[in-house]
Amino acid sequence: MAEKMEGAKAVSLVFRIVALALSVAAAVVMGTTSQLIIINSGRGTVVSYSDYSALVYFVVGSVISVFCGARALYLFVHRGGGSLAVSLLDTAALAILFSASGAALVFAAPLLRTRCGSGTFTWRTGTAAAIGMCAAAAVWVAALTMEMPRGGFSLGLGSGGGGSSAGGGGGSACKHGCPSPQC
Repeated sequence: MAEKMEGAKAVSLVFRIVALALSVAAAVVMGTTSQLIIINSGRGTVVSYSDYSALVYFVVGSVISVFCGARALYLFVHRGGGSLAVSLLDTAALAILFSASGAALVFAAPLLRTRCGSGTFTWRTGTAAAIGMCAAAAVWVAALTMEMPRGGFSLGLGSGGGGSSAGGGGGSACKHGCPSPQC
């Protein structure tokens, strides 16, 4: 990119990269989760994530979110910022990551409170779900900061203007109607 990237777009780029890395990490941690469980009769059986549909959904959802995130990152960098396609990919990745992480947490939470949940299988499942939630949060922050104006983020709840005028009433408003002369 020849032109200098604005601060908000740089923050969005960093969070996109973090979300992509966390999504890959969550899929790898869950995908390698297994444990040998010894039954009372002395025989053992291996329990894996693939034995539970909620955990398979988590791995598949994490991989899909990696592809959504990678495509959104590519479009974000090569189109110079946000677009409708980037917003749709962000929304898809966010929804998939939150639902998949929720499914894994619902699976792991009861096991963590019982004696049978003391093994590596349960802890790795919970860890992968937490990493997935962090990835979803990173996608959310990246989406929020993608088109942030230079003056910062505002919900419009503070004092300092009625907010109903469309740029016609006050001195140094920009063409969009915001009060910031820097816009």
